[in-house]
Amino acid sequence: MLKKRVFLMGLGAGIIIGALLFQLMLSGEESRQRLNDLGKESEQKLYTQLEVDALLKANQDSLQLNQETKTDKESQDPKPAAKADPVKEQTSEALVDKAAPTAVPAKEQPAAKHVIRIEAGSGLTKTAELLASNHIIQDKTAFISKMKKSKKLVRAGYFLFQEEITVDEAILVVTSQPLTKEEVNLLTASKKVS
Repeated sequence: MLKKRVFLMGLGAGIIIGALLFQLMLSGEESRQRLNDLGKESEQKLYTQLEVDALLKANQDSLQLNQETKTDKESQDPKPAAKADPVKEQTSEALVDKAAPTAVPAKEQPAAKHVIRIEAGSGLTKTAELLASNHIIQDKTAFISKMKKSKKLVRAGYFLFQEEITVDEAILVVTSQPLTKEEVNLLTASKKVS
């Protein structure tokens, strides 16, 4: 009777452990599939500063349009409480004015910005070559040696870089949080608009 009990306990534990391992395997495959699908949604890797500026301008224009329609509706519907609303409007207009980007003089060209995808499993050498080919960094060997000294890992995903940044700035970007799916889609949409 004791042998039968030990056998059943071992069989039950084996089934439970097998089911847990199977679930772990499935969740790893699902996460790998999601990372692969992220790259298939948008094959565009590079975006310039002009494209990013066009996106910001489009967002600012839509904000102004929403503000204008809101003030039009309020002017058509006079209420006693409408006297308090102009104060809020002036405050929100002041915030919009403060958030508006300032004009850059024609002599100073800002460095172009690029969105670059670093694929999962990319090593230091492949990442350094990708950054150097897109004019993000100038010295691949310095990037590789500093990454090895810092013992940080390159993260997979989409990252926003400026052209010709220092190696330390590049390391900070590739080891930080990648862009979200919404941010990548927003930048992609701005590229298609312009």
